[in-house]
Amino acid sequence: MIQKHSVINFCLFQAVWFTTLLLEEHAIFISCTVILIMFYLSKQKTQDIILLITALPLAIGLELLSVYFNLITFKTSFIPLWLVLLWAALLLCINSSMALVTRIKPPNAFIICMLFAPLSYLGAANFGAFTLSVATWQFYLVYGFLWASVFCCILQINNKIKTYLVS
Repeated sequence: MIQKHSVINFCLFQAVWFTTLLLEEHAIFISCTVILIMFYLSKQKTQDIILLITALPLAIGLELLSVYFNLITFKTSFIPLWLVLLWAALLLCINSSMALVTRIKPPNAFIICMLFAPLSYLGAANFGAFTLSVATWQFYLVYGFLWASVFCCILQINNKIKTYLVS
């Protein structure tokens, strides 16, 4: 059964995604506000804050690798703040609207991430948030693999945090 809290969390993430997609650097205040609301509504604040502290550097590292290896190019900065905020919002979804992903087997999570994560980035590229520096098929394969690898590590970190907090 879908809980109201998960629906709200999902809608708040979508608000951050579309705001950053359309406004980029001009979305910082709105995105920060929505992320604070997401955190305020979190039912597992301790787990979420530890996840943010431990996983956000991995997410930023993924984006740095993407830029370094010339998969994507941003208009304004090496890694724009709006992308960091988008990752923070996504991390705040893991234990709420994306909780299902935490319960599936890691190989299945990897495949799902590899297939679907690049689609979000391709959509953002089509809106001009950044430029793909390689052919679309190359981006899809390489970035899908990288994103799935990092996100599965993040899921494992989240599970370890949960186990630690329960014990």
